[in-house]
Amino acid sequence: MKDYKYLAARDKEQPQGQSPEKETMSYIARPAWLNQWWQIGIMFLMPVVFVLAYLKGHQYFSSENLRVIYVVIVAVFVYLSAVVIYRRYSWAYTIDGETIESREGLIARKVKSIRVQDLRNINVNQSLWQRLVGVGDVEFSSAGGSGIEVVFCGVDKPLQVKQLVQRLQGKSPGA
Repeated sequence: MKDYKYLAARDKEQPQGQSPEKETMSYIARPAWLNQWWQIGIMFLMPVVFVLAYLKGHQYFSSENLRVIYVVIVAVFVYLSAVVIYRRYSWAYTIDGETIESREGLIARKVKSIRVQDLRNINVNQSLWQRLVGVGDVEFSSAGGSGIEVVFCGVDKPLQVKQLVQRLQGKSPGA
């Protein structure tokens, strides 16, 4: 199951002399599952700890304390599940031919967008772990803003996202 959808396609091969505005590319993504690797790892460890506590816990703890341990294990599992699912589904990132947009929130909404033609900088930040698993943060700033205005946190293949935006701007990927 992929964490992103590339809908990058060209309608038709452009005849010479056509402007790049005719090129239609879009990108739709959410934060990658691998960006939350440690929460997911602990979440999958909790059932193992629960089974061990159930099988061997009576040797080390009283029944009252064992019930507290069960409740704590279940609470940690539920909390981490909720955090992982919230982070995954409350953020959405889109790039179409004209705008770059970041949406955050399930109930309340925070939407940040920049027009592609107004972009000044595109930065990619990756920690060592993010580089190993192929995820990272892509930061966009515009000529009119004073700092980073839109951030795609933890997206798959961040360098390809940067190259897509550069193509939309009409620049070469190495520029």
